[in-house]
Amino acid sequence: MHAVIIHDLEEYLSGSLPPSARERFQAHLKTCGACRVEVDEMRQATGLLATLKVDGSVDPPASFVARVMQDVAGRPTPFFWSLFGDFAFGRRVVFASLMTLAVLGTVLVSREEAYQPAPPTPEAVMAADTGSPNADQMLVTLANYEP
Repeated sequence: MHAVIIHDLEEYLSGSLPPSARERFQAHLKTCGACRVEVDEMRQATGLLATLKVDGSVDPPASFVARVMQDVAGRPTPFFWSLFGDFAFGRRVVFASLMTLAVLGTVLVSREEAYQPAPPTPEAVMAADTGSPNADQMLVTLANYEP
């Protein structure tokens, strides 16, 4: 198809091409058989597509809807997915998860006392003392230390 035809084809088929351009378009179609065949095929395709247009008022027949609903209802549902389709089952899973978290939290809190750090050793206390310790005080502290 030539550029003259490609450029104006859409407007020509819709009937909105200006008269001067339409005359030039039709003159080219008279001289070029290949373009004429393609334009005729486009016109036929456009006509076929126009017959497929449906206005919004057309509803499918009731028998069609009933057959589709019957077909959907007759199909077996996989067991795994049917578990999650039940709302009550989902609530039970959520409740069980929350209860498990509550029990585990209680156990951790009740055993928290067992994980307290050991008291510091006298050496660590004396090393942390920022004042100038007296040698006698250090000896008394170490002598009185009972593990």
